[in-house]
Amino acid sequence: MIEATALPTPWQVKFRTDENEGLADTLKGGVGGSAGMRPHELLEASLATCMAISARMALADLGVDGAEVSVRVHLERGESTTGFRYELLLDPALETHRDAVLERIERSPVRSTLSKQLTFEPA
Repeated sequence: MIEATALPTPWQVKFRTDENEGLADTLKGGVGGSAGMRPHELLEASLATCMAISARMALADLGVDGAEVSVRVHLERGESTTGFRYELLLDPALETHRDAVLERIERSPVRSTLSKQLTFEPA
């Protein structure tokens, strides 16, 4: 569970869970700032970090430890759909493993969660 608390500075929000916390911020109508990631960037970060972890796990399973791997995610907000574009960035020496790593990130837990129908309800 995440708890988000609006701060006195416009539009900053502190979010936390147990031992970790972060700061979100946005700029609207000339008010606010960039002291933290914007809320939609947090969605992108959630997917990108999960995919990067899944990629590292896939490489470790293939016997490749400590490899540099990155994932870029871009959220596309349309009128009636929301999409995520992602790109796997691998060291050229690891390109032979690309298909196996892609298969793994396509099954990453956050992607699986976001691929299901979403519901929203008050507690």
